[in-house]
Amino acid sequence: MIPCNFPSISPFLRYNNAWQATRERLPPELQGILYHYEYTTSITIAEHDPAKTAWQTFIPELAAEHQYLVHNVLSIASLHLARLHVPGPEKAAMTNLAASQMNKAIARFRPQLTDINADNAAALFACTTLTAVFFFRTATQEIDDIRASVPAGTLDPPTEIVDRMLNCSLKTIWGLRGPWTVLVPGISHILRGNMSPVADRTWWPEYRVPATEHAKEEDRRLAQIEKLWQGPDGGPDVDCLSSALFFLRETFALVSQLTVPGNNYPSSTEVAYSIDDVSIGCLKDRGAIFVWGVRISPQFIHLLAKKNREALVIMAHYAILAARVRNVWWLEGMGANFVVAVAMALGRENWHLIEWPVRAVGVDLENAFTLRPDRLEGEPGEMAMEVI
Repeated sequence: MIPCNFPSISPFLRYNNAWQATRERLPPELQGILYHYEYTTSITIAEHDPAKTAWQTFIPELAAEHQYLVHNVLSIASLHLARLHVPGPEKAAMTNLAASQMNKAIARFRPQLTDINADNAAALFACTTLTAVFFFRTATQEIDDIRASVPAGTLDPPTEIVDRMLNCSLKTIWGLRGPWTVLVPGISHILRGNMSPVADRTWWPEYRVPATEHAKEEDRRLAQIEKLWQGPDGGPDVDCLSSALFFLRETFALVSQLTVPGNNYPSSTEVAYSIDDVSIGCLKDRGAIFVWGVRISPQFIHLLAKKNREALVIMAHYAILAARVRNVWWLEGMGANFVVAVAMALGRENWHLIEWPVRAVGVDLENAFTLRPDRLEGEPGEMAMEVI
């Protein structure tokens, strides 16, 4: 007998088409969108194993049991595809499809948020996380469109324009709170399941202090913000503002700890990060930048909506963290647009209060409504759809 020397099969080869049952129920045009999620979008939600594995391999299992998750997946994949198109009918079609699928997802999973249990906690956590990603990306797009619609050289835009820009920014903060509403009651269920690598942050340092001299200097800058409301006539919102500032300083400190070269923290979602707006390093977990958004109180968010000066200044400084993240398509431009929206809500007489954020994110407030070339870059090797 002649021996058969078959080549060994890679251990990373997936034997089963995890999305097959779901794909067969979809029309052909949506099947292609699902392929894009499976092979491209899923690996942009998290950068490294095992969190990447969760989004790529375990989501199909959850989606087979929870149809609303299919709509979330199709929405984010459509939004990702829209980014690859140049402006035109195809880009608009993908953007509209993303919005339509997200509306279906929210309508279907929102009723289940009142009863989070072992059977639905992981699926709801995935849904709310993808919904937050949707808000991050679409809010930035909407602010870009608003800025493009304002005549070049405008310094004091109409109140309607300012309100629309600010509301877009606040939408991302409300979006951040979605996963948190699931994590609080459902964390024990999620940590026992396959989505645990996405939710587990028990490895984060418990005692959060600035880790470098540069981080200490930034913390001192943040501490100075409190002078805006210190004094005998601080007003009824002092505690709310002080709490939001405390959480911001804590978030900056946590990020600094997770960016120290050679630290022993695992790389669950490591991402390129501009440590000091010049030097590019690595942030061990980009989820750290979202801590502020889930810790602030609803009262503080309402202060932002009312254009409270002190609250807006705090938010502008938070934008620095988002702007420092590199190579994450759904965060592109968010930090800069936050600062522009805040600056317009504050008015020119208060721009001196946000000089550091303006400089850190690299915006020119005097020309905030001048047509800007698109200088955003995707991942290496990512081609525009017209090339594909």
